[in-house]
Amino acid sequence: MKIHPKAIRARRNRRLLLVALAVIASALAYAVYWWIHGRFWVVTDNAFVAGNLIPVEADATGIVIQVLAEETQFVNKGDLLVRLDEHRAYAALGQSEGDLGRTVRGIGALFATRQQLCRKRDARSALLARVRHDVMRFRQAYPSGSVSEQVLQNAEDQMTALEAELREVGAELQAIEARVGGTSRTEHPEIEAAKHRFIEAYLDFVR
Repeated sequence: MKIHPKAIRARRNRRLLLVALAVIASALAYAVYWWIHGRFWVVTDNAFVAGNLIPVEADATGIVIQVLAEETQFVNKGDLLVRLDEHRAYAALGQSEGDLGRTVRGIGALFATRQQLCRKRDARSALLARVRHDVMRFRQAYPSGSVSEQVLQNAEDQMTALEAELREVGAELQAIEARVGGTSRTEHPEIEAAKHRFIEAYLDFVR
């Protein structure tokens, strides 16, 4: 059976047309895909990424008790990612609060002791001045016999004891002045250090 050449050409043209339509449809489909998705991605089999590694660390340390975000999950600034055990932070906060209280009481006691020593020094200085005056009078009156040797000796012994006591008070006062001199109860360096430790512990507990 012979097929007419025109029929062969028509059949061939139909096949070519179908192939051309398939190619055009594929091209249109790829163009649509590229426009929607492909243009946002770069694909390569031989690429190098240059960048800086930035470590991310938490402000507080502790035992993780709950993880609230998954790996590769998008998060926003301020989102809670991990919850830490608060018991250690709470214990550290209580300890720093106790240290602050003890420091305040200790420095307050130093200021009170300094005030007492200042009063004691003033009282001993006034008493020593009076005893010295008495010793001078007794020494002047002793040659004439108006004052006995025992009375003069007692006055001199009392003067010597007062001088030693005044030196001791001065040494104690000097030692305290080295710790509290030039400061106040609220601005003392030890109180400031304890206060900042308490603030740091409080921030760790809040975090």
